[in-house]
Amino acid sequence: MANREQRRQVRVNLEQSLAVELGSIGSEIRYNLTTHNISNNGFFLDYARPGRFPFSSSSIMEIWLKLAPETTIFFNGKMTRVVSSIEEESKETGPGIAISIIQIEPDQQALLTDFISKRLAEHNRGGTSNSEELDPVEPESRAS
Repeated sequence: MANREQRRQVRVNLEQSLAVELGSIGSEIRYNLTTHNISNNGFFLDYARPGRFPFSSSSIMEIWLKLAPETTIFFNGKMTRVVSSIEEESKETGPGIAISIIQIEPDQQALLTDFISKRLAEHNRGGTSNSEELDPVEPESRAS
């Protein structure tokens, strides 16, 4: 795993969380969660008890991320990291689950990239009522 200095992608920490719906491929059971931390490669789920997350590291999930009231994107993802409340990193992120995007259609990726670019532009202009904190994030490879 790369350390913070080696990370290249930009992660956007949002003040207002985004809704995330996820489930196993083909399953009708869905879990509704939130994220406040996204990048073009994935996101960090807010999850108070990550040890009870109903997926394993080998699970591929169907994920719907609501970027705006009329804009929800779909992609497949995989759990890449679990952060429990006793870990040092949880002081920065809180407890939760890191999810990487492993497959996303180009039009959905364009919507995500546009969303992140707009947040970066707002931050560079001095912020908005939805102030974001920007951190680099480790790039992750994707299956096509």
